[in-house]
Amino acid sequence: MKKILLLLISLFIQWNGTTFRLGGSLFAQGDFTRIYHPIINSAELAIVDTNYYEALDYYKAAFDNVKKPFAKDYYNAAICAAMVGKMNTVFDYLEKIVEKGYPSDSLRKDVFFHYVADTCKTWSKFESQMKQVKPSINRELRDSLNKIYALSTKTIFTPLTADLREYFAKNQNFPQTFTTKMNGKDTTIAVRINSFMDSLYFFNNLTGKLKLQQDSLRKINNEIFSKNQHHVYNSIVKIIENNGYPDENLIGLSGRDFQNSSKDRRIFFFTEQNFNNSILNNSIVLDIFSSSFPTEESDINSLITQAVRDGKLLPHHINRINASRGNFRGRAPNNTIKNESLNIFSFGKVKVYRLQLDANLKCAIPDLEKKLSRSYWQKESLQEYSEAEINEKRLDIGLETLADAYKKAFFKAHPRVFIINGGNYQTELSYVSSCDVLEKMLKESTFVR
Repeated sequence: MKKILLLLISLFIQWNGTTFRLGGSLFAQGDFTRIYHPIINSAELAIVDTNYYEALDYYKAAFDNVKKPFAKDYYNAAICAAMVGKMNTVFDYLEKIVEKGYPSDSLRKDVFFHYVADTCKTWSKFESQMKQVKPSINRELRDSLNKIYALSTKTIFTPLTADLREYFAKNQNFPQTFTTKMNGKDTTIAVRINSFMDSLYFFNNLTGKLKLQQDSLRKINNEIFSKNQHHVYNSIVKIIENNGYPDENLIGLSGRDFQNSSKDRRIFFFTEQNFNNSILNNSIVLDIFSSSFPTEESDINSLITQAVRDGKLLPHHINRINASRGNFRGRAPNNTIKNESLNIFSFGKVKVYRLQLDANLKCAIPDLEKKLSRSYWQKESLQEYSEAEINEKRLDIGLETLADAYKKAFFKAHPRVFIINGGNYQTELSYVSSCDVLEKMLKESTFVR
């Protein structure tokens, strides 16, 4: 059945895009939302079902369809290959992520692969070979993007007026000095408070002349911030026009230099997961786009959508951009029947909860103790859209259906070594103060099996 499905996917791809052969492998010039992400979704669902052989077949099919697959997918595929004992495939896929800038010395400290390194006889030879790999990335462009990012996140400090400084000195209770040990001796150091003052953070409820000065400085801060954001927007758009969207193949994984970041790093699950997520599932360009661009210049949807279709940006990252820019519901007029700008990328959330009775509340409900020990779940509200409408929009941009997103959400409820986007999982303890409410909730809730 799996082989038939893969064959159908291959036929679908050839019908939807131009294909050609190069060096014995099949490459497709086409839309990643059609020829790549749907197959990756199937691979990830196979991982959810712990079917690593099947997942590996799906990954290979997806990789064969494009020239430059995503590093996070190579990483997941390498784990699957290790799970089924295909070490040559493990090394092939790990080499692909090292070529994109993954620090080779981090593999031995990886949350999963440090176990492989400890037991595989050929790991040391592989590790030595990886140290010779030199990522082919545009470092000059990467450095330019890092400067743009620094400007986009720069905190604006405008020097305070003499009146505000005097007010601050009289009304704030910051210590003038503090004592610390230096070379074994107690040393008194004066506190520098200028940086605190210039932030305007500590000034509230001012009146008269002081308020006018405060408002004037805030206006200056806002003007400088706006000027910086205009510059950031124009700079990143110009870079995209000249170089295309700067993806992991052009500027390296995440667009930052991680070559020295793994030294002396202990192996700790959540630390390693954060490291892998930051380098394999993030991008400095994504961070820049998540900034608040000037309103009149903030229509970046076409740039982002094209980057996804060109295989330069993961479709799930669209939600991060929309969310950070406060664009959950778009700008549709209030009198429209349906909100056509609804952010369909934000869906896929699952809430799992347990019910807790208020103290001293006794309810005559059969098997109450057993029911209270269970976990229940509910999907998010889809608002004015149907699930079919949302799925149509999600599939168009390369996302999974909501049903698949919910499966991934449950999978990610526990710590995992895989990096899988899609699906959001949250837990809560719901306190109930009425037996009638509890009985109603139990009837309407779905038990988590």
